[in-house]
Amino acid sequence: MHAGVIVDADAPGLSQPYTYRVPDELSGAVFVGACVAVPFGGRDLVGYVVELSETAPEIAEIKDISAVIPDACGLNPPLIHLACWMSDYYLAPLAHSARAAVPEVMSATVSSAVRLLDPSKAASNSRNQRKIVELLGSLGGSADADTLRRRLRIDGFSPALRQLRSRGAVEVTRALELPKARPLIVRGLEAIDDEGIPEPDDIARRAPKQAAILRELSDSDAPVRQSEVIARVGSSTSPARALVRKGFARKVDMRLRRKPFESADFAEAKELTPTVEQAEALKMIGAGIEPGPPGTTLLFGITGSGKTEVYLRSIEKVLERGGTCISLVPEISLTTHLMDAYVSRFGDRIAILHSRLSTGERHDEWRRIESGEAKVVLGPRSAVFAPVGNLGLVVVDEEHEPSYKQENSPRYNARSAAEERARIEGASVVLGSATPAIETYHRALAGGINLTTLEKRIDDRPLPEVEIIDLREEFEAGRRSIFSGRLSEAIADRLSKREQVILFVNRRGFASLILCRTCGYTAQCSNCAVSMTLHAQTRLLRCHHCNASRPAPTECPSCGGPHVRQFGVGTERVEIEAKSAFPGANVIRMDSDTVTRKGAHARLLGEFGRGEADILVGTQMVAKGLDFPNVTLVGVVSADTSLHLPDFRAAERTFQLLTQVGGRAGRGDIPGEVVIQSFSPEHYAIQAAARRDYRSFYDEEIEFRRELGYPPFARLINAVSSDPVDGYAQSRIEEFAHRVRLHLGDSAEILGPSPAPLSKLKGLYRWHVLIKDRSADGDGVRHAVAEAHAEMPAASRAGLILDVDPQSML
Repeated sequence: MHAGVIVDADAPGLSQPYTYRVPDELSGAVFVGACVAVPFGGRDLVGYVVELSETAPEIAEIKDISAVIPDACGLNPPLIHLACWMSDYYLAPLAHSARAAVPEVMSATVSSAVRLLDPSKAASNSRNQRKIVELLGSLGGSADADTLRRRLRIDGFSPALRQLRSRGAVEVTRALELPKARPLIVRGLEAIDDEGIPEPDDIARRAPKQAAILRELSDSDAPVRQSEVIARVGSSTSPARALVRKGFARKVDMRLRRKPFESADFAEAKELTPTVEQAEALKMIGAGIEPGPPGTTLLFGITGSGKTEVYLRSIEKVLERGGTCISLVPEISLTTHLMDAYVSRFGDRIAILHSRLSTGERHDEWRRIESGEAKVVLGPRSAVFAPVGNLGLVVVDEEHEPSYKQENSPRYNARSAAEERARIEGASVVLGSATPAIETYHRALAGGINLTTLEKRIDDRPLPEVEIIDLREEFEAGRRSIFSGRLSEAIADRLSKREQVILFVNRRGFASLILCRTCGYTAQCSNCAVSMTLHAQTRLLRCHHCNASRPAPTECPSCGGPHVRQFGVGTERVEIEAKSAFPGANVIRMDSDTVTRKGAHARLLGEFGRGEADILVGTQMVAKGLDFPNVTLVGVVSADTSLHLPDFRAAERTFQLLTQVGGRAGRGDIPGEVVIQSFSPEHYAIQAAARRDYRSFYDEEIEFRRELGYPPFARLINAVSSDPVDGYAQSRIEEFAHRVRLHLGDSAEILGPSPAPLSKLKGLYRWHVLIKDRSADGDGVRHAVAEAHAEMPAASRAGLILDVDPQSML
């Protein structure tokens, strides 16, 4: 028996499975999807079996699988197909795609231990061998091979180690390091069911604590955790041990679930009657859930129209038919907020997956999904790989969000991955949004996917009134506050009525840059081609790309002048000025600086939801998904933050953010209002957002895309070359662009090479070339780009990034 194995290695060019022989002693343990250890490049690596065959390809040497790794997370067949599709479509190594589908805490690794046997057997003419021997001696004669490699940083480490081993100077042994996460096993107790066991009342007079514990155990249908039962009766461990010694109870090992939420914390689901529009949407979605061909449906619903209720009822229908569901959300913060609705509806049938869970919580949730105990999975983009069986529906909430795009290899879009997984498993997909991506809406209008709309808010609540404030006029009138006169009046009015306010600015920190008015100096990050942001609370300048920081100067570092001023607005400044302007209000801030600790999202949203805070200041974390009935005013402090970025999606992002954040107002019984402050109030994206007129924005934006050949009228591949030396980055991308042109000829438009809009990032200079494919299917151009990439030298490929369907051009 032979196995095709995806090897978890970062070596360039690993786009196909490798063939290994299944030894007789493992023949019953190796299966498709199994996690195994295989010899590769002189050491054992982790791999995933993707196929089994009785025949083998005609190759010189086929090595044996070393071991099957117990307790590691494997891949089921649909996930194997999805990983292979991602590797092909996104031009990513197959190992990267498989790695994306396996949670890090549940993957195993293989370690190599090196032990010094006889230093004298090292070759005297090999400097590398001598260095390895010397370091081993200083470390007590043994060390992990990776530690040696990392400490020495020498070329030719692996050959030198092999030579030492063949000469008998060292011994190398390999061991499997099992997954970091383990089941939580605790001590439990259970009563022994035997006629000879006395009743608790019979022993209460002589041993009241023993009787109390025995009574608790007898009343339980299952074993009880020992620490829990003795705490419940107010006892020490001695009475419990006495019960075991007397044969009245027995010790048992209990597998305890580490829950990311407690069902008791959530209210029971309310019975809601679907609106006419919701009923029509459910009918269309249900057609793909009932026996018949599954389909993809765009649920285009304005903010507050009840899209979540449509999701929940659609999921219920799938569960009634014995299926499972995955529900994707773009932000971890939304996962936290939506848990209330999902847990109240589905209880312990739901599993939560996201990166803020502890190692143990992620392990337990994954195993619950894998075993079939959990039927509904809620989480951000990585939840698309949840190992559910019998998948019936995938929901992609806020499908337009750029956070569904993975920034590292494989650079997949979870929306596309969700549709592909649904296709593989015969499931339906619901794409929901109040502001659909241009490409998605274009598909719907063309009939490529179904379209259903929700045009009214629940209970016919009115949409908030929107007012645009021209900040140029405010500046000319001499008003220097970040709050216009109109916004200040509106905030004061709502606070006087004990209503709540959300203030949105899509930039964290205090000021976006500092500038010397004498010589023009600005604080630039030495690693990135951007200005550093001032954080007033810590008095630090910080780069929001590489996180480098340094103390903020009080005088100009260039000319020594005192006229260093702060420009731009961030959430920290808005929070400070709101507290100053409205001293009686309780102001809280929600951005990536304030939610670093586990549970911070839920804590801040809980405070605001309970009315313990009057004003919530935040970035895009507060722009979507939140439903607070007492919020009657949303103030957009600056609508221009994303409008003028060098990205063809800038107008779309601005329209979506403004529409989404404006939709947080007036979701209760009190009508809401939105005040948008802008230096570009006449821009069509801002005007359309103020009218909540998606169609007029779409009509103007689609003509811009058509004229310039951007999606949906072309597929894009952005190739980026990065290097510590600017000239190397440029020459590499020029060579790659030349090879691409040789392969494609005139079949695609190639723009560049040119410096990337963000020309330096984290110490690396960046050049890029943009490939526009206007063909019908795109496979030919994509595969030609892959061939050109494969022809590049291995060292050059390491500095090239291929981003298929990029969501950002920065």
